[in-house]
Amino acid sequence: MREQGDCFASRRLVLCCHRGGAEQVRIGFSVSKRVGKAVVRNRVKRRLRASAYALREVIAPGWDLVVIARQSAAVATAAQLGAELDQLCGRARLLKGSVHAT
Repeated sequence: MREQGDCFASRRLVLCCHRGGAEQVRIGFSVSKRVGKAVVRNRVKRRLRASAYALREVIAPGWDLVVIARQSAAVATAAQLGAELDQLCGRARLLKGSVHAT
């Protein structure tokens, strides 16, 4: 996906997006072992899933997204991860009503 789409980075997350052929938004998560042990990685994934679920309604349909967690995501709160994911979606112009969303 990195070769075909665009990637946007912040301190804790990287968002890669590609215009897919599906009618809905598809979101995947990647949390490597560098982030921490299994308990920490699963906590980060749960927090990201909750944030992405809330954003799913405002993202324009037809996008494939991959959210990659960086090491600093391990100590971030759910609110911090959600705010960064929201900011990255705005920078990528994925939100409905954006100039390049459709």
